[in-house]
Amino acid sequence: MQTARKMKILIADCYVEVLFALGRTLEDAGFDTTTAWTGRDALGLIESQAFDLVLVNKYLPGTECEDILKTLQQTGASIPCIVMQPSTPESAEVDALRAAGACDVVCKYAYYQIVELVTIRLGRGKTAAAQVA
Repeated sequence: MQTARKMKILIADCYVEVLFALGRTLEDAGFDTTTAWTGRDALGLIESQAFDLVLVNKYLPGTECEDILKTLQQTGASIPCIVMQPSTPESAEVDALRAAGACDVVCKYAYYQIVELVTIRLGRGKTAAAQVA
């Protein structure tokens, strides 16, 4: 019996606590994760590896979040990107980031909400997210 390929997610955040907790939560939900500490590291990984989805902190050292969104658009692979920020986003921020290419904007500490969004964006329905909660 052939095992289904795990969807690969890049998580870019400058806080080790977020990288660890979010990585663990997503791996428990059945995803394969790769982490990056800086924007430059994230850009390098995007250019050298294939990802099914990217989670990026709006505030990263080394580059702007919009640069990562632009790079993702230039790949032509239509990789969904969820932008994370330290607090609940305001509607003007959401609109601006969506215009730049983000599919969602979420508080980076809402781990289970992020798993649900990732699950939905990758077309796996809500079942995997429900198993984690």
